[in-house]
Amino acid sequence: MSITSRMRLRMEWGLATSACVLATILVMLCVQPTTEPAAYAGDSVQPPLGGISVMTLSTGQGPDARPSECAYVLDTRGARLFVYAVETVGATRTMQLRTVESIPALFRAARPR
Repeated sequence: MSITSRMRLRMEWGLATSACVLATILVMLCVQPTTEPAAYAGDSVQPPLGGISVMTLSTGQGPDARPSECAYVLDTRGARLFVYAVETVGATRTMQLRTVESIPALFRAARPR
């Protein structure tokens, strides 16, 4: 067997192996089970169209059964961050807008000088 035929065989074997790996990856991606959309504290939700992301976090205050939470809404279309506090008074929960910040301004303020 000549050197060129060995190199050609090695290259064909490498391409065949790469094609098998790629096919396996594509099959595994297609087999992923679909889940119902749900949001839990600490999770973020991105709609398929993009533009707005929502994340809720516990503030670490309040009783363990009903801790206080904040909701962060990131609007990438307007480059703004909205922060809401979820307040619990008795059995009533309300959302109060705490602040609206410009994202470029936040990054400029956080950049070391």
